[in-house]
Amino acid sequence: MPFSEKVKLESKKKSAFRCCICHKPFVEVHHIVPQSEGGPDTISNAATLCSSCHDLYGGNPEKRKIIRQMRDHWWELMSQRKLALARSEEFDDICVIEEDPNYEGHLKSKSIALYHLVFSHEGFETAATHLFELAKNAQKHCPNQNRILFLDIEGHRNEKQAFDHDMFELQTDFILGVLAPFLKEVYMPLNHIKNPRTQNNDFPDEIRIVNE
Repeated sequence: MPFSEKVKLESKKKSAFRCCICHKPFVEVHHIVPQSEGGPDTISNAATLCSSCHDLYGGNPEKRKIIRQMRDHWWELMSQRKLALARSEEFDDICVIEEDPNYEGHLKSKSIALYHLVFSHEGFETAATHLFELAKNAQKHCPNQNRILFLDIEGHRNEKQAFDHDMFELQTDFILGVLAPFLKEVYMPLNHIKNPRTQNNDFPDEIRIVNE
């Protein structure tokens, strides 16, 4: 069975009547998992796509996971926008929904590998700044492609051969707490993590490191 009109309308409302990939208007509700493969006619299997994105990606089974992730991310953004509209007296900036000119990067199969070595003479602030600029420049040159960070650390060990305070903090506080949303995967000496959500590509202009 096709989606009911109720499900179609709910899906479109959650997406602000925009494509969840490129954010263009004029959309149809697409089955992420096709009906022919047992995909249900429920909101959990629905994604709003414009005709172009539907033709390019809708029939590709390799893109189903990323389409679902992008849909969930877009729904969350539009939910936040709805709350902001209800609370704000300044509507101009909030009402505008920009199309994403670099949306194709989200759907490329190949990821960008980023490698960084922290030298023994570098402290937390220097290393954190270098890592931020590395990821930001990757977004500039390869817009929206998934980024995988490989981190090595030279020295920075205490008498027990554990990482010193700066490098422990770099990995646990800065990378996990600040940088990870802007990456899809991280390999570092302390851990290997995968970002289960859609990679954030909206980098701030700069980061400010405050010494406490």
